[in-house]
Formats: sequence, C-alpha cells, structure tokens
Amino acid sequence: MLLENLAIGRQVEIYVNRDGYCYHLTSKVEETGAKRVYITLIATNTRVFEFKPEDKVRIVYRDKDQIWEWDNVKAGTAKKYGTRMHYFDIADGGRSFNRRNAYRVNIDEEVMLGYYDQYGTTAKSADMQKFKMQDEASAPPAIMVPNFVKGVVRDISETGVGICSNYEFGIDDAMFFSISSNYGKLPAKAKVVRKVETNPSKHKYSNYYGCVLLQTDNKLSRHIADIQREAIKAKKQKEEEEELDKALGRLERSLLISKNFMQRKGAANRIKGIRTVSGEDSINNTVKKPRPRVEGIVTAEDEVLRKDVKKQPRQKVEGIITAEDEALRKDVKKPTRPKIEGIVTAEDEALRKDIKKQQPHTDVEGIITAGLK
Repeated sequence: MLLENLAIGRQVEIYVNRDGYCYHLTSKVEETGAKRVYITLIATNTRVFEFKPEDKVRIVYRDKDQIWEWDNVKAGTAKKYGTRMHYFDIADGGRSFNRRNAYRVNIDEEVMLGYYDQYGTTAKSADMQKFKMQDEASAPPAIMVPNFVKGVVRDISETGVGICSNYEFGIDDAMFFSISSNYGKLPAKAKVVRKVETNPSKHKYSNYYGCVLLQTDNKLSRHIADIQREAIKAKKQKEEEEELDKALGRLERSLLISKNFMQRKGAANRIKGIRTVSGEDSINNTVKKPRPRVEGIVTAEDEVLRKDVKKQPRQKVEGIITAEDEALRKDVKKPTRPKIEGIVTAEDEALRKDIKKQQPHTDVEGIITAGLK
C-alpha cells in the first residue's frame, strides 16, 4: 500500500521492541509522503516518547477491513508547520496483515490488576503521573500508590488480552499485571478498548474487558508459542485417541457380531439333524461314546457304532421268524415230530410199512385206531 493513500486523521498503531519489552502506542496520521509519514506527537503529561536508534519499530494501519503492516521503520521527531510531530521513514510498500493471525491462547490465570488514579480525573492509568517542578503546588500531597483488584486473564496474544473482573473499568482505562510462565513472571500493561457485561449467575466475574497490550515482555511471544505447541500437541493426541477409540469400537462391534454369530451357531448345534464344523471338530477330538438312540431315527454315527460293536443274537419275537432263525433251524438236528392224532403223515406211512407186521389189530367194536394192535 502506498503511504500517500493513508487517510489523514486515521489511527495508526506503533509497536516498539526495546530492552526486552514490547511497547504498544497509538497516534493519528497528520501528513503522508512517498517515503515518510507524520503522526501526532506521542506524549503523556508533556513527556514525549523518545525513540532510540536500536529500537525495532513496526506500525499498523487499518483501512476498512484491510490491515497493513510495515516492519523495521526508522522513527524520530521533527517540526511540521511549526508543530512538533513524530515521523516514520518507510522503505517498502508494506504487507497485508490480519490481526486474527495473532494466535490467541487461553490461560485462565487469576491475577491482581493494578492501576493508578489519574490525579483530578476518574481515569485509570498503568503508569504513575509525572509532575514538573513548577506543578508541585498542584500535585497530590502524598506519594501516589497503585490500587489492586482481583481479575483473571482469560486469553492473551502478542497484541491483545481478554480480562475478567468485577471492578468497573472504563473505555481507555489502563492497568498492569503479570502472568506466570516457564520464563518467570511476565509483566504487561493493557488498555481497555471493549467492555462486555456477563451474567453473574453463570460467571464468577461480571465484566469482560477486551484490551490491547501497551507493554509486554519480549518473552511473551515465546510463552505464547510454547502454549500453542502444547495445544497443537494435545489436539493431535486427542485426534489420535479418537481415531484409536473409533478403531477399537469397530473391532468391538466386529467381535460382538462374531460372538453373536457363534452363539447362534452353537444353538444350531443343538438342532437334531444338523452338524456344524465346530461340532465335527469336537466329535473328532473327543472320545467317541455311543449316543442314545432316538426311537424311529437312526443317525450316521449310530450306523457306524452299530457296525463297530460286537453283534449279538437277537431274541426271537413270537409270531415272527427271521432269516437268522431260519438258518439256525436248518443247522440243528431235526427231532421226531410227534404224531397228531387223527392225522397220518407221509413219514408215519413209511414207518408203518417198514416195521414188521405183528399181531393182528385188536378189533374194536365200531372204531379202529391207528397204531393199535
């Protein structure tokens, strides 16, 4: 973006890194040129902010929804139209900048918020007021001491911080505090730019303050980067755990389906007339024992067992002659069949002719019986 396009009167933000601290200042555009931009003099209570040659200065300018940033600019003071101003010499066209790119981390750390009452006003400041010697008559009789109230740093980035407190700060009020880190206590100063009232029944603190950081320790960026890495690591670990849980869930469902299937197959093994593969293996691995016969049903196993056991003669059933009984009958010696009175068989006739005729039969009056002499 060309410096000539910066709107007169528009606010610019200045970030200064010096001696391990980062200072955040604001001012307004007074005049622009091809390589230099003039801003309203940055001063507090007639004390002018002095830039040093070793300072690393960065300025940010907002143009509607677009934000532009220039790094490594050279700063100084000069008179313009009889008025003292700060200026910045810029060598490049800058780059587009998105404030949301400043990574914001949640820390929810309780802190003590300190502030100074601005003498003669209701404003709150992060710095003690300075008085000139000629103003001693109007200065407060006692040394100014800071006030402290409870609060919590909800979230923080390199450029801003979210603070909750029950104390009533106003817009543009400033405060100071320190947060814990692996690098020790990191001091910071912030100014309120937004205020939101919260529901006291749901939140411990009744006010939320969106603040810009006026001054921070340079280690804050490393502290935020550490938290960011831990957050990314935790997120990745959580995603991996969720994937593992999903895989275990799928495996458990698969095992449950298999178990139900095997249970159904086990129930099927108890159905007469059906043999499963598992049942076949069980039969092969166990000692075979004769199965009780089911009346009217002969299984294949019964047939095998019947062939393996020793055959025993079956008992005769009265009234039924089996083939086995017929064979036994032919093998035994045939006994002489008793004669039946009144019936003469061919055998009896033969025997009768072969025997020697003996005495004449006794005559029986009216009846002649067979075999009587």
